[in-house]
Amino acid sequence: MIARLSERQRIEILILLGCGDKIRSQAEVCALFNAKYPRNQISQGTVSKIFHKFEEHGTVHDLPRIGRARGLNEEKKCDIALELENPYTSTV
Repeated sequence: MIARLSERQRIEILILLGCGDKIRSQAEVCALFNAKYPRNQISQGTVSKIFHKFEEHGTVHDLPRIGRARGLNEEKKCDIALELENPYTSTV
C-alpha cells in the first residue's frame, strides 16, 4: 500500500522540481525524494500529479471530494433520538 504524503512532503517535491536556477526532471526528484524518505517511496507519476495539481489549483491540499456526504448531521441525529424516545410524535 502506498503511504499518503504529508502536505510538507508535497511542498518539498515542488521545491525539488524547481528551486532557483536548478530545474530537475521528475525522475531526479523521484530519486532524491525516495533517498530521503525510504518508507514513502513515490513514482514519477506522483511527482507529475502533485505538480499539475499545484499548477491547476494553486495548492497541494487535498481537494474536496464529490458525491454524497457521509454520515448524519447533528439535526438528523436529534430527530432520530427524539423518535426513539417517543415514537408516537411527529418531527415534521
